[in-house]
Amino acid sequence: MTSSGQLNNKNNKPDSDYKSLPESYGNTEAALLPRDPNWMFIYWEITANSKANIAREHGHDVFEKARHVIRVYDVSHSSVDGQKYFDIPAMIDARSWYINVQDGGRTYCCEVGLVLPDGRFIAIVKTNTVNLPTSRVSEVMDEKWMSVSTEFDKLLQISGVEYTGKSSGEVAKSLAQRWEMLRSVFSRASSWGLSSMSSQTLVRPAAAEKKFWLVADCELILYGATEPDACVTVAGRKVTLNQDGTFSMRFALPDGNMDLPVKAVSKDETDSRQISILVTRKTS
Repeated sequence: MTSSGQLNNKNNKPDSDYKSLPESYGNTEAALLPRDPNWMFIYWEITANSKANIAREHGHDVFEKARHVIRVYDVSHSSVDGQKYFDIPAMIDARSWYINVQDGGRTYCCEVGLVLPDGRFIAIVKTNTVNLPTSRVSEVMDEKWMSVSTEFDKLLQISGVEYTGKSSGEVAKSLAQRWEMLRSVFSRASSWGLSSMSSQTLVRPAAAEKKFWLVADCELILYGATEPDACVTVAGRKVTLNQDGTFSMRFALPDGNMDLPVKAVSKDETDSRQISILVTRKTS
């Protein structure tokens, strides 16, 4: 026997009272959601009636001849009017899109619309505004509670930060500056392999077992820069460059040797440069 809202044990199908969420709600509207300091998510609905009104005003073929875009405004200090913006090519019928922005900690809103061949923009629907969190290291430094231990000295040496003769506050600022430099490279890092850490379950044993435990692993991040129009390969695989010519990728780092030759060839193929990187890991 079955009851309303339960699965039929005989054929394992929902009963007639089961209803899924509707694909649309009959309103032309859009919403913008923050995901992290550099990413937002937008979803929208544009009704057939709204499309018909636009076609009536701008021509029956307006959706075919115009570019479909999401116009992203930085409205951190004032209204949309006069603010800087950029367009993301998108299909209006897609109804949702992920949006990447370079500057975190700012306020954004979007409009889904059409760009006509003469450059005019037709806004169809506008989103709410969102405030993205900042991705910078905090500028608040409390030197009173800082100390540099022997272990921390080693970490600073590894990180490449010059700390000799500096106060703890100055060291922290140097670390912050180095992080800001690397963040611009790592923010778009591509991954060519999963760290072996991801295959382990980092769950502390139950308190009742009272067992001392330790888990550790590491991965490799390779980064660099060249001319933005160059062709770069790492270990024979082509790398997609950022607009400023920087690139980065993350690798799993198993025990043994890893050979990562990096090669850049100029756009006209008349010049090239190569750097060979050999990394060895030994876990004991």
